[in-house]
Amino acid sequence: MKLKSLNIYSFHVRAKTDWLILELISTEDIKGYSEITMSNYDQRTSLIGSVKKLIKVLSEIDIENDEQLKNILEANKKETLSYNTAISGLRSACTDIFSKAQNIPLNKYLNHKYKKGMPLKEIELYANINRSLLPNDDGPVDRTPNSFLTMAKKARDEGFRKIKCAPFDGFGNADYENNEFIKKGIDNVSLISKNLSYEIETFVDCHSKFNLDDSIKVEKKLFDLGIKWFEEPMNPINDLEELKLIKSKINGKLVGGEEFYGVKKFYDLIKNNYLDIVMPDVKYCGGLEEAIKIGIELENISRECFSIHCPSGPISLAGSAHVTSALSSKLPLEHAVFELDDRKEFVLPNENIVKGKYIFNKNVGIGAVPNFSKKNKILYNEKIN
Repeated sequence: MKLKSLNIYSFHVRAKTDWLILELISTEDIKGYSEITMSNYDQRTSLIGSVKKLIKVLSEIDIENDEQLKNILEANKKETLSYNTAISGLRSACTDIFSKAQNIPLNKYLNHKYKKGMPLKEIELYANINRSLLPNDDGPVDRTPNSFLTMAKKARDEGFRKIKCAPFDGFGNADYENNEFIKKGIDNVSLISKNLSYEIETFVDCHSKFNLDDSIKVEKKLFDLGIKWFEEPMNPINDLEELKLIKSKINGKLVGGEEFYGVKKFYDLIKNNYLDIVMPDVKYCGGLEEAIKIGIELENISRECFSIHCPSGPISLAGSAHVTSALSSKLPLEHAVFELDDRKEFVLPNENIVKGKYIFNKNVGIGAVPNFSKKNKILYNEKIN
């Protein structure tokens, strides 16, 4: 396969959020898609610069498979999130093309290549309500405990049995300086636990807000509220040894690792007891085929230590669902809910989520393409061959 052209599109979501979609077109006119959205928008220029650099490397190459592509793209690899995102996006879009060229859905392509057996026909999702509580186009939204409860109830009513929130986000500087955010964050979770503990399971993402001592104290309070998923109280990239100590002192599961790249990194996180559950993100970890290789490697340790990180758009969710399906993963997949009312319409055919489960269509590849009738702009395009 040779590549003919590349495009990067931006689809506006709300406030500062948009979804960046990478489109690769082969000389056979097969289109492959991936999402390359980064949480740090300041790195967007660096991301696009990395894509430009890497596509030049691929311009004269006959691409045969992901293994070859991985070796080529990693030849002069930089350990930055933007570079990892560029590599992951290119690899994922090519994998979409590979599966389309074989005229089969991506989960079957991945399963046949790496796993064997039968992929799952539907995927359990957990509802990340945090995106719905971020500022929208009209400005900040209410983040009181009642708002957290309202969104949790909305997720329950739509059939989700597990939700995740980020209760320690969104406070003013004073609350962080005097640690008042800890009490207020616990209050956000407490109301959900008090009202819904018999109906839904709650996960908590801390977004690296704590030091070592506060991490252990906060987890104790959360565990007493029934919270057994304790995600990134400290940054795994900078604070691995502290996380190992936290893991040894808490009752719940220590979760994280969304910004790491490659099989070895994730294997080490589990094998060396830094985390109980790792969360590869297909946008950062090396792409769709790297993600399934991570899952297979970790199965040798535990069937319940792998859950894909995906607070992202429908293209990313589609790819992540196919990987989860091919692995027959025991843990649910993350899904950002209620971020915008017409989310499902941003892809064709529309995203199909029923009673908290991702339902696959019968299309080849990732099964979805961007809906270009939605407002978008081209950030970069290049004719390759």
